[in-house]
Amino acid sequence: MKRIGILGGSFDPVHTGHVNLAKDALVQAELDQVLLIPARLQPFKQNRTPASGEDRMEMLRLALEDEPAIAPDSYELEQEGVSYTYLTLRAMQERFGPDAKLYFITGADSVLMLESWMNSEELLTRYSYIAGSRPGYRDEELEKCVEHLHEEYGTEILRIHNQLFDISATEIREKLAAGESVDGLIPEKVAEYIRAHGLYRDRGDQPLQELQSRGLAYIRENLKHSRYEHTMRVRDEAIKLARRFGADAAKAETAAIYHDMAKNLPQDKMDELVREFGLDEKYLGNPNLAHSKLSACLMRRDFGITDTDLLNAVAYHTTGRAGMSLLEKIVFLADAIEPGRNYPSVHEIREIAQTDLDLACIRMLERTIAYLSKKGAFIDSDTKEALEDLMKDQ
Repeated sequence: MKRIGILGGSFDPVHTGHVNLAKDALVQAELDQVLLIPARLQPFKQNRTPASGEDRMEMLRLALEDEPAIAPDSYELEQEGVSYTYLTLRAMQERFGPDAKLYFITGADSVLMLESWMNSEELLTRYSYIAGSRPGYRDEELEKCVEHLHEEYGTEILRIHNQLFDISATEIREKLAAGESVDGLIPEKVAEYIRAHGLYRDRGDQPLQELQSRGLAYIRENLKHSRYEHTMRVRDEAIKLARRFGADAAKAETAAIYHDMAKNLPQDKMDELVREFGLDEKYLGNPNLAHSKLSACLMRRDFGITDTDLLNAVAYHTTGRAGMSLLEKIVFLADAIEPGRNYPSVHEIREIAQTDLDLACIRMLERTIAYLSKKGAFIDSDTKEALEDLMKDQ
């Protein structure tokens, strides 16, 4: 019986932690082969930050060329839509045959969340797992989880130790963008490839017109029609408010285009990204709160946007926050009063927004808190702090 390890991820770029985890799994779990399968990218196809699927596959080939039993595989890059683990494992099982035993290789944190994954029962009853962890890292919690999954589903989970699994690809990209050394973090041949192809360079100096074009291309492809139309109305409203209150209209337009880019992601994909970006657990299962933070994270990761004001305008457009910039207030309000909105106090807030931006934001925040309180829903602390902060100057 063949024993095949499957290691998924963005591999953007592949780093020493990925390679070491694959090598340790191969040896410690006595596998015949390990496949590293990069996920398909969702953002605009010409986007070069992060790297394209072709670049990521080539970097994997370079990183693994001296490891005959470990290889990259382009399966997920060749599929349409979201790269769900259960679909990949189904395809691999079909490829290797019913007698092959598949082990999905992942970190301890992901093992703890396996029951929340799409088609989790299928994943837990049909496949086995290899958990890479550092000695002493959440040992007790992981042990209880492994025991529970075995009792509940019969899941086999092998534990191995990998000292470098916690290397952050995000930090590596930031170092590369800043021109800092990444010696020891990524294989030297991968570093040479990155330099030769100009990957992960700081894109913070991109012209706003270019960012707008790329953002529009993304939302046309990825948002539902109704959400796309809403975004266009927010864009138009943000431009009007920016001109009225002396803000940069081009920046307001750019932030508005990106503000809901994560809105139509499936819930399990949102939760996966919340964990990937290290966001607060309050965003898990809460798309209304999570989408704004995730949109800002995707702007930075997938479009190379580093302008703090743009990122914050998107990140806080749902909740507001204390100390909002002029641009943040404009995007927050534009989202709330665009012509498609139709709630009881919207006409009053639109009228106030003709002359007093802060007061309009106050009325919107008051309305949000009252509405959520009436429903008994969660109220983000940022919303309360935003209202308190704005009231100080009234």
